[in-house]
Amino acid sequence: MMRLANDRLLHNFRLTAGLPSDAEPLGGWEAPTSELRGHFVGHYLSACSMLYLSTGDHEVRAKGEGLVAGIAVCQAKLDRIGYVSAFPEEFFARLDKREKVWAPFYTIHKIMAGLFDMHAYADHQQALDILLKLAAWVDVWTAAKSEEHMQEILNTEYGG
Repeated sequence: MMRLANDRLLHNFRLTAGLPSDAEPLGGWEAPTSELRGHFVGHYLSACSMLYLSTGDHEVRAKGEGLVAGIAVCQAKLDRIGYVSAFPEEFFARLDKREKVWAPFYTIHKIMAGLFDMHAYADHQQALDILLKLAAWVDVWTAAKSEEHMQEILNTEYGG
């Protein structure tokens, strides 16, 4: 858990928010060209919080808190009614138009779950603050869609 640098985990979040990053990007589904980038960070936050809960390891809690703080900076920089992710909001515009895009809600769900876990298991208030703002963004985005259109979206938004 401690081997991955937070700068690497935050790389795509920072680039999406228009912030500089000279960190070496992660590969695979976290690569800057992957449309699922950011989902591993959600899993990582969950792991930090659960490891802390299980062991009381304050170093791993602090690592998770540092990651949350970095996401908060990105959310504030984006200033889009709470949106924050490692990929641009434009992915949701593509989803809305029913254009090919790889599961933005699935990825947001993983980020939200990690934030929730940091709050629930590591008692980190900032994680809940970010989560509630992001949930408000999701609420606004989905409320603008008809029930029929949301069902069309969910037919291909697997996992989200």
